[in-house]
Amino acid sequence: MFKPNTDAEGSSRMNTYRFDGSAAVSNLVTVLVSAWFVLAAGAILSDQHSEGTLEMAKTPSAQGQVTPDVHFHITVEARRSTAS
Repeated sequence: MFKPNTDAEGSSRMNTYRFDGSAAVSNLVTVLVSAWFVLAAGAILSDQHSEGTLEMAKTPSAQGQVTPDVHFHITVEARRSTAS
């Protein structure tokens, strides 16, 4: 059923595997994309907001104070089915 490997057998099989060149390319792409996201996060966190944007955030919205003129009521009427 299950035959455990000895240390010599396992290490000899591990040493025969060779990495191809595409692994280095994918690692480089991963590092570059990660660096891009780190730089973008730093730029977002260190962004100095303009005065106009801050003023707009402090000013209360005129739409938030409007009350609706019409109120709707929905009445649902139904009968139960006699079949069960």
